[in-house]
Parts: sequence; structure tokens; C-alpha cells
Amino acid sequence: MADDVVVPKDEDPAAEESSWPVLEAIKALHATVAGLAFQIAGEHDRAKAREAVIDRLHEETQRLRAGEARELLRPLLTDLRRLRDDLLGQARSVPETMSGPHVTVLLESYADSVVMILERYGVIAVSPEPRTPFDPRRHCATGTLASPGPELDGVIATLLSDGYEDAQTGSIIAPARVILYRRDG
Repeated sequence: MADDVVVPKDEDPAAEESSWPVLEAIKALHATVAGLAFQIAGEHDRAKAREAVIDRLHEETQRLRAGEARELLRPLLTDLRRLRDDLLGQARSVPETMSGPHVTVLLESYADSVVMILERYGVIAVSPEPRTPFDPRRHCATGTLASPGPELDGVIATLLSDGYEDAQTGSIIAPARVILYRRDG
């Protein structure tokens, strides 16, 4: 009866041998997953480092742009400061007896100073003459007057304010404000 030794199922050598490939596959799968987890962690660290570099470069670009804008505007600001100083100096020295025509000439001289400042920065004033054709791309009609004749219908009667355009491209920055002649009826 010595041959009748009963081996418990969990100690059956054939069952143990048949589970080895499964256990080896699980171990290999576990090693692969661990390797992938390590790779993903490395990729995550690299992505965080890239994002930090992008954020730093963005901040640096913003600082440079702000500095560039200040440097580009500095000559204009200098011109405007000088104009303001001139206006204040003139305001302090205007005689009380200054007549309307003298004030007009003085103010027009300052308007001319502003035109010169604008021209230095590529902006020119455009003053359409009365009785010239109205161009809705270049002019803004703000009112009408009765036309003295049918040939003047739709043409400029009066200039209210100059328009401004880019000296290089000719594109309109601000249209001239005008009053048009309109025929009744």
C-alpha cells in the first residue's frame, strides 16, 4: 500500500508544472508594466520640464515686448511732452488783451506742431477740399446742407475735421468728417 500515497491537489507535481508558464507570463507582464510605468514617469518629468521652459520663455517674451513698446513710443512721448510744455508755457504768457484772431493763429500753430509729430511717425493729415466728390471709404458724412444746384448733390460742402492715413500704405486711420450738399426732394 506504499504506492497508494495520496498527494493533496495543491501539491500535485503535474499541476505545479502546468502553472509555471502562466506564472512566468505573469512575471513577464509585471516586469513589462513596471518598465512602462517607469517610462511614463520619465516622460511626465520631461513634459513638466518642457512646460516650465515654455512658461519661462513666455514671460521673457512678454517682458521684451513691453520693453520694445516703450522704446518705440519713447520718441513720440518726448514730442508730446515738449508740445505740452510749449502749451503750458504759452498759456502762462498769453496777454489778457489777446484778440480772437491772435488766439486762432496761436492754436493753429500748435495744430501744425501735432501734424509734424504725426508725420514723423508715418501718419499724414488729409483735408478734402469743399466741392470735391464724397468718398465713403475716406470721408465720414456727419450732416447735410441744401445743395445750391443739382451738380453739387453728394459732394463735400464743408470740412469739419481732417482725416488721417498711413503715409506708406495710404490706408485710412481715421476718415475726414465732412458735411455734404444734398438736393431737396
